[in-house]
Formats: sequence, C-alpha cells, structure tokens
Amino acid sequence: MRHVVALVLLVLPTSAWALHGPGPFREAGRFGLGFGAGTSTAGLSAKYMISPDLSVQGVVGAGYGAHSTDPGPGGSWDSSLALSADLLFEMPTFYSDEGLDLAWSIGPGVGTWLSDGYFALAASGAAGFEVNITAVPMDVVVEYRPRVLLVPDVAVDFFNLSGHIRYYF
Repeated sequence: MRHVVALVLLVLPTSAWALHGPGPFREAGRFGLGFGAGTSTAGLSAKYMISPDLSVQGVVGAGYGAHSTDPGPGGSWDSSLALSADLLFEMPTFYSDEGLDLAWSIGPGVGTWLSDGYFALAASGAAGFEVNITAVPMDVVVEYRPRVLLVPDVAVDFFNLSGHIRYYF
C-alpha cells in the first residue's frame, strides 16, 4: 500500500505539470493544495481561482481557540475539528520574472471549530503576500489576519499571522 501512495504522490504532480504546465497562477480554474493556516485553523489548505481577480481559499484541520480553562488570553491548540474559508480579491502582481511572481490578495474570512462540546465562530480579514513560484508551480503565502471571535464570547485579536504552501494543478 505504501508503494501505491508513493507512486501517486510522484505521478500526480508530474501529470498535472504535463496537462497545465507552469502557466500563470491567476487564471480561472487553477487549484492549489497543500498545508496552511486560516482563521483559527491549521491543516490542509486549498485555493481555487474563480477568475484572475477572485479566489476562494479554505483550510480544514485542527482548531485554535480560547477556552475558559486556558491560562492567559491567547488560547491553545487542541483536538478540535476546524474549518476556515476566505473570499480573496486578487490584487495586481507587483513583480514578475520568468519563474517568479510577487503578488498580494485581500478579503474577508470566517472560521469555526468544535471540540468536546465547545463551539466557536470567528470572522476575520486576510491580507496576504504571495510568492508564486511559476517554475514549480507552487505558492508560499504569509497573511496578516485580524479576527473577531463572535461565539461563544466576543473578543478581538488584532495581531494574527497565517501562512500557506501549496502545489498548483
């Protein structure tokens, strides 16, 4: 079974490369998959380009939240299931050469997580700096992500950073 998984992991990126080539990241239908963090979530990250100017991004994985038993104001990672989603407006690329694009995006987001009878919901904004490595094709993203916890309490966290690394098909 391990050999089959290894073969798929080797062949899938190669076949995607053959079908699409490196191409621009910001064309409709491009899909990236990797690891990252969203609104109070870290795990599997995906991004889909709806158009060159608009995309959706999501993360599913472990959650981060402040429980009443947590020491301090920040909260802690726990075994919760978490989901995060963002609608991103793709801003113009500000640097481009043969194998690299530097760009940014901005938009609203939402995150939710559930753990041992604890449910939380937060809204956020995301402003991301993207390094799009067109020769591979993959992106590396760092985002500033302030959030507002809406449920079960109201709290504001002005300084949150997240990031992603994804391979594009």
